[in-house]
Amino acid sequence: MSKIKSIRTKIWNWTGPVVAPQPNFCTNASDALFERGDAMGSFRFHQWLTCEVEADSGEIGIGNAALAPGLVKQAIDIWYAPLAIGEDPFDYAYIWEKMYRRTLAWGRKGVGMTAISAIDIAIWDLMGKLVGKPVFKLLGGRTKEKIPVYYSKLYADTVENMQREAQAEIGRAHV
Repeated sequence: MSKIKSIRTKIWNWTGPVVAPQPNFCTNASDALFERGDAMGSFRFHQWLTCEVEADSGEIGIGNAALAPGLVKQAIDIWYAPLAIGEDPFDYAYIWEKMYRRTLAWGRKGVGMTAISAIDIAIWDLMGKLVGKPVFKLLGGRTKEKIPVYYSKLYADTVENMQREAQAEIGRAHV
């Protein structure tokens, strides 16, 4: 039986060029209310967090988070990691409930749920590695012959251009 030995987080910073979003790009309610400067500045993914959950066997599962990586890192390092370390990763539902319930007063949305999610993703990755199976097999395996395509991007363009782009992707998916 494996135990979670450690949980490590790292923030990755984008250092490449950045372009302004399209004029009709909208991701939150403040975009509709405030037309002062760049409302998207807080939404762009200029940082990314990875979360490594290591078992005592040396296997490592990897999770991630894009929402407020600096805050999520602190939440994991200070609050959530100690709750999961020492647990059996296959008790994933217990670990999730433990993290959720022990931070109920402040962790039920936003940063708290993002931190739980990063650890949970890493635990599932770890479990797959420990048993030598892809995660979808742990979740019940294949359920259908074909899976419908969903294609999304975090920016907007004209409806016509987005429709052309989506049609091109659907065409590639059937190849």
